[in-house]
Amino acid sequence: MLLKPIWDYGIQLWGSAKPTNINRIHTYQSKTLRQITNAPYYVFNHTLHHDLSIPFVTDVAKTHYKTFHNRLLNHRNPCMQDISSLTIPGISPKRLTRMWCRNLLNN
Repeated sequence: MLLKPIWDYGIQLWGSAKPTNINRIHTYQSKTLRQITNAPYYVFNHTLHHDLSIPFVTDVAKTHYKTFHNRLLNHRNPCMQDISSLTIPGISPKRLTRMWCRNLLNN
């Protein structure tokens, strides 16, 4: 894909951004796929992604964060192992519905 190397960089951190921001990238990706394949407007985006075997942006964010998290678990620095925990040490459980990067592990 043309834009994938750009938005793929740092996806472990911004993969938990607001859905509107992720939808912008997904929209651009779908429009580009539609132009490359010369597909008509009535073909679903899901069909385009499935037929071309290109994952959605949210799926790429999940897989990248899971591999990033697994690398942190095996890191030799003990501070990095604390960062890789599923909960933030010393902070009470969240009450807001904000999306954290750690939530990508549960989905």
